[in-house]
Amino acid sequence: MEFIGWFGGATIVEIFFNNFLDAVPQWGALGGGMLLYGVVTGVRRLRRRELPPPPRQARGLPKPVDPLFGRDEKVAEVTAQAGKHRMVLVRGMAGAGTSAVALAAGWDLVSGAEPRCDPEHQYYVDLRGQDRNRPESARSVAERVLRALGRPLRAATNLEAAAQEVAAALGDPGRLLLLLDNVSLWSQVSWLPRNMPKGTIIVAGALDEDVRYPSLGDVAIVQIDLLDTAAVVELLRSQASAERSDADPESLRELAGQFLGMPQVVIGVGRWLDENPKVPIATLVADLKRQGAHDLVLLRLFSMQVARMDAAVRRLLALLAHAPVAELGIDEIVVLTGGPERDAGQAMEELCRHGLVEKVRESRFRVTDAARPAVRRPDGRDAQAWRRLAEHLADRAGFFAERLPDEDARGWFALEDRTLLQILRKYRPDRHGSGFPRPRALRPDPGDPLWRIADALEVWFTLEQRVEERQETALALASAAKSLGDVAVRADAEMRLCLIALMRSDHGAAEKHFREAGRLLPDPESRPAWMHQAEGLMLLARSDEYAMAESSLVRYGQALPGGDTVGQAARKHNIAALYLRGGQVFDFQGREEEARHLYEGAGDLLIRALDGAASAGDAHLEAHIRSNLALVHWYRDQGDEALEGWSKAAELYERSGDELGRLRCQVHRAAALRKTHREEAVGLLRSALPRLPVIGIITALANLHLAWLDPASAPARRGAGLAALAPWDGISEPLQVTEIRRLLKELPPGP
Repeated sequence: MEFIGWFGGATIVEIFFNNFLDAVPQWGALGGGMLLYGVVTGVRRLRRRELPPPPRQARGLPKPVDPLFGRDEKVAEVTAQAGKHRMVLVRGMAGAGTSAVALAAGWDLVSGAEPRCDPEHQYYVDLRGQDRNRPESARSVAERVLRALGRPLRAATNLEAAAQEVAAALGDPGRLLLLLDNVSLWSQVSWLPRNMPKGTIIVAGALDEDVRYPSLGDVAIVQIDLLDTAAVVELLRSQASAERSDADPESLRELAGQFLGMPQVVIGVGRWLDENPKVPIATLVADLKRQGAHDLVLLRLFSMQVARMDAAVRRLLALLAHAPVAELGIDEIVVLTGGPERDAGQAMEELCRHGLVEKVRESRFRVTDAARPAVRRPDGRDAQAWRRLAEHLADRAGFFAERLPDEDARGWFALEDRTLLQILRKYRPDRHGSGFPRPRALRPDPGDPLWRIADALEVWFTLEQRVEERQETALALASAAKSLGDVAVRADAEMRLCLIALMRSDHGAAEKHFREAGRLLPDPESRPAWMHQAEGLMLLARSDEYAMAESSLVRYGQALPGGDTVGQAARKHNIAALYLRGGQVFDFQGREEEARHLYEGAGDLLIRALDGAASAGDAHLEAHIRSNLALVHWYRDQGDEALEGWSKAAELYERSGDELGRLRCQVHRAAALRKTHREEAVGLLRSALPRLPVIGIITALANLHLAWLDPASAPARRGAGLAALAPWDGISEPLQVTEIRRLLKELPPGP
């Protein structure tokens, strides 16, 4: 039988990796403090609660600031540049009013006297994150932009692909305006397309100093500076009563000219003047002169305002200012207070009225940057509030994880996944709310909210195929487990990192994490089932150690709890994949009879595994099994059955949200059709390649087959295929990888 040429037997390496990674039960019992790892479509052992539906994500432009003082020329400049350039950067210091100018220009573009953008297709994304000290990454920004535009999130794994999706969205009829607000760094948005046929992108924020250095291309920059004295006076008058602002116009102008210029500060001072009518403006100016507080005006006023507040309101402000996350919804705020919703709502109204808190995207609240320094950190007694918040979020995460992939669950996680990840990073429960760390001798409660949040995020990010976020979650879980002294959960986190590294073909990192997990759990008898399976997987990743790998899989089966239908089906499936690997090697060595016996054994196991997956209702595992069963059909010269099997597997992968699995089936079909339906095979490969990962065996094989079908592209396919095998460079590798590398090197290298 022709090895590689017809189908490409080395895909079994990658199929086996993906099959294992996605087929172990996720919500197993927390026996001895150990969390079982894996992903399935159903989620078990979660407390069911009736919760309200999640809020919908707002996409249109927020209401503009009206009136806007002293910015008419800047707004006109932005709109004019939007007519000449496809991207306009509205840049200025925090508090300078970049958002207000950008919004005013956006509204002029969609609803002015001569609108240039369709008001039905305006998109607004607030890019402030939940971490006050770290701006959102470019990948996170790409995900949020793609989600707002309704484009597939898989493109966010590659920023170039994400830019193409944005260009396609803005190039569609009517989809013309995208406004990205509160951008901190140029690097967050530098991936965006700059040459679009129709759309306009407005970016507003500080954009830091690094915006000066890149080659910007078709990008205009509009700098927002301080307001002049006349505009400051008008803005002050708009915030304070006429009686108050007209009482001492000379002192008002002196206050405006010497101490004010940032709109955010001016608004805060104006509110303070209106709320403190007994303090003459001249007295305030004299006090500021005496203290030299030119850059601390608002801080001093806020501090005085906070000191006069009711103790309950002041405590809530302290909780919000120093919470592990920067933004919270009203439900979470009620949980923090531990009191009635009405009291929390009234407190938030007061805080917003004073300018200490602002309402931001998706009906969330955020303490203003100017107010935070004026708020003292809450004392240790408030540890109970943090615990209530973490428990509340863990309950909701568990509830919606159980409902995935339903639309309401997807909507909730889309809004809250960064909140959950930030809680996992920053929150550490104290012992009995005392403020002191939990001693290492005490194991955290099995229902600890952090572990439940980590599991829910694993289910969500796996469904979304967001590998970077899965890694972030596992790293945060490892850090939390280490600080809380939970060795078992820490080992679980290391194994998650190991499996993610294997999926990325980073074998060195995988072995490092596996060794660390083994160090934490030195007794082989105490290791959970999935560690034995991972050991077999790592053996196959770097060599053809079938006997040792099979031994690991046997130990995995022995360690599975009784009645675990999905786990047993996964074990049969993975042993079948092992037999397929061995059969391919025998084929390569000319030992066809031995290969045939292995293929028959693999087929029998897969049929039995298919029954288990079907009875458990696990469509994802069923997709894996059908994909490998189709391969058995192919090797047994049952081509029609093979093609039908890959079609069914692709449908199941799509239903399960596994885009990579569907693409693997697409490549398999193309390889099988290579000699009989050349044009169809070429179309399938060209469609799959841009969406496949840059590295990996399936990517190398797709490049190889396309080079054979389209000789003109062979030099480019050769380079891309070899690059896809880079993880095996300089290390031991399975025979199948060696053979693909040889065939790729035989392709013409080009000029």
